[in-house]
Amino acid sequence: MKVLENYKSKKYLLRILLSISCIIVIILLFSSTVLHYSSETRVLHMQEEANRKVMNQINRNLSYMNEIINNLAVTLYSDMEIAPLMLNPGDMDVIRSTQRLQKSYISSSFLHSILIYNGHNGKAYTAGQLSYSSGSNPPLDQLVHLLKSKEKQPRMELIPMNFSGGAHSVDFFSYIMYESYYDDNENESVLVLNIKPQWIFDNLKIVNDFAAPQQSSVFIIDEAGQIIISGNQENIPELNLLRQSIADKNDSGQESFSFFSRQIDGKKYVISFLNMGINHWKVVSIQPYNAVLGGIYEMRVTSVLVILCFFALSIAASIFISHKLYRPVDTMLKQIRSHSEQDDSLAQPEQDELAYVSNVYSSMAKKLGDALYEQNRQRGITKNYHMRRLLLDSSLLSADEWMECIRQNGLRLDLQGGFLVAVVKIDDYRKFAENTSPREKAMYSFAISNIAEETITAHSFQCETVDTRNDHLVLLVSGISAENAQGAELSKLMETIQEIVWRYYKLSLSIAISGTFEGYENIALSYSRALQVSTYKLLFGRKALITPELVASNMEQLEYIGPAELDKKLAEGIKTNDPALMESAVGQLLHYISAYHYDHIVHGLLHVVDIIKTTVRELNKNRVTTLRMDLSTLSQRVLEQETMADILELLLQTCRDIHDQLKHSEQDKNDVLIDAIKEAIELNYTDMGYSLQSVASMLRMTPAYIGRMFRQSEMMSVGEYINEVRLNSALHYLETKSYSIKEIMELVGYSNESTFFKLFKKKFGVTPKEYRLKNNMK
Repeated sequence: MKVLENYKSKKYLLRILLSISCIIVIILLFSSTVLHYSSETRVLHMQEEANRKVMNQINRNLSYMNEIINNLAVTLYSDMEIAPLMLNPGDMDVIRSTQRLQKSYISSSFLHSILIYNGHNGKAYTAGQLSYSSGSNPPLDQLVHLLKSKEKQPRMELIPMNFSGGAHSVDFFSYIMYESYYDDNENESVLVLNIKPQWIFDNLKIVNDFAAPQQSSVFIIDEAGQIIISGNQENIPELNLLRQSIADKNDSGQESFSFFSRQIDGKKYVISFLNMGINHWKVVSIQPYNAVLGGIYEMRVTSVLVILCFFALSIAASIFISHKLYRPVDTMLKQIRSHSEQDDSLAQPEQDELAYVSNVYSSMAKKLGDALYEQNRQRGITKNYHMRRLLLDSSLLSADEWMECIRQNGLRLDLQGGFLVAVVKIDDYRKFAENTSPREKAMYSFAISNIAEETITAHSFQCETVDTRNDHLVLLVSGISAENAQGAELSKLMETIQEIVWRYYKLSLSIAISGTFEGYENIALSYSRALQVSTYKLLFGRKALITPELVASNMEQLEYIGPAELDKKLAEGIKTNDPALMESAVGQLLHYISAYHYDHIVHGLLHVVDIIKTTVRELNKNRVTTLRMDLSTLSQRVLEQETMADILELLLQTCRDIHDQLKHSEQDKNDVLIDAIKEAIELNYTDMGYSLQSVASMLRMTPAYIGRMFRQSEMMSVGEYINEVRLNSALHYLETKSYSIKEIMELVGYSNESTFFKLFKKKFGVTPKEYRLKNNMK
């Protein structure tokens, strides 16, 4: 009882003991299963190879016998002494030829008999066991009857003949040669060699004696699956299921030999078969699965006894090993408990001993981590301060201060050789800052710094990174020689940094470099130069690597001359609502501006925006309906874009919006005019003299303009619309009023009766009188 209490208190010891025991059990079960499976697989493989070899030997033997029979048949058929029996032999010819047949029969041990049937005289000549001894010979008669039938038997093939009527038995195999190769059998002579089945029985017995002969069976089946000859018929299972299994396996593979196991009639068998080269026959062997694997099943019982003995010994060994493994844990617990008595927060929990040790370690690690974090934070703040001071005031530092700064902060900077400053910016920084927490931004900054430092220092350079707490990082690279090759190598390293950051973090970086320089005093000046170069990301786009050489031509363009012709072109495109002209002018203006200094580029962009705003304001002054567009923030949105391509798309979209507004405004104006024309016609159509000229006079517009606008909108002329209104009104009067036709004609504005009747019939298909008559009859 005390032992159980001791184990209960030592939960980790109990876990070790149970773990070792379970592992041993799992290993034993797995190993025994694998051993049994591999042994079973190996035995089946050996049986398969044995059956394959024996069946191949049977196939070769039968093929060899078939070849001998073929040669013998050809020899006998060509023998001039036997040939008279197939024609019209005389008595002496019959005697000589029959003797020759008898000699041929005696010389071949596998021949059952030889038969020559003369189709010309209907007589049969035999040698061997089919000879007439006394009275009739039924097998011979039946064979002759087959030969006389109109349909020929297969030629030059072994044909099983069963005239005795026994199941799965063969009296002999016949090999037939006809006088001709025609399909019809009319009075033909035939040579038949009959083969003893005993020779094939002997070959099948070899396989049947290989394993469990009393329970196994070997037999030959034809192409239809019917058994031709069998060595042990009582061991053959249900034939249809067996035939189906062989057919399924034969269809699924291309090899002539197959070996598999199958459940038939509730009993498992090992089945192997070989596609023979004779008449599409198959030789099939079927053996009980238990008989083939009898030794494996006996070994299984022995394995179980060995496993049980080994398991008992392993339990004793696991107890001994568990105590040995637990001893260091027990010693450590005693030391920790002596300390935890002074610290209530380290009391042992209800979990096992390792959980208790883990709690103690976590508490101590947390305290140590807090101390190290505070120490590193202070050190990082100090290092970042000195690095930022170098970027801003390097020229004010003395040589001693420079050396002391490197020593105190452990800066990886090479005092010998040249320097290079690179400004690293995250593309689309505004969107990045909005979707990223401060903690995540710090993590990304740390990751980019590590990638940059490891990439550069791996190629014989020294590198330090500075987090400016703004939208960029600064790389200070040292150890650069005056060779141009190293400048090209650094450019490739910068591209490598961009690719790595994109691959792992999907962040696009733009990098601007200052060019190499000598002396730490020039760090601040080079940093300022790199910042200036970085502004030209506006021209080179995202993920750009910008060098001073790329922007040298822009830096030299210090005087800006505005393109007056392009300004006028843009204003004209807006005023005439020509989208192609607007887009062309904007594209040319931005291309022109891109050749200048960054300050002039900004000025030029604002100038383009001002042209758009000014032109829209002028349009609104001269229009009844103003354009509903807010362009007050366009300048700000242009300056917020990071690349010239983004600015171009923004300005082009603005031009498209202006075009759509102007287009809709014109459409609205036309709609108002058409509505006014229709309203005037509906009010004045009763006036017999009302026409297009009357509408134009009322609206104070030219008749041509009104006629053109109305036809474009309504697909008919003003006059046609007047007639449409008048005729619809006449139709209404005919249906609802009892006025005369003439009165109705005058009421709707017609003075000529023939004109009224003609227009009415053209529109409605009947005259007014006919329409009223039909309407009254309803």
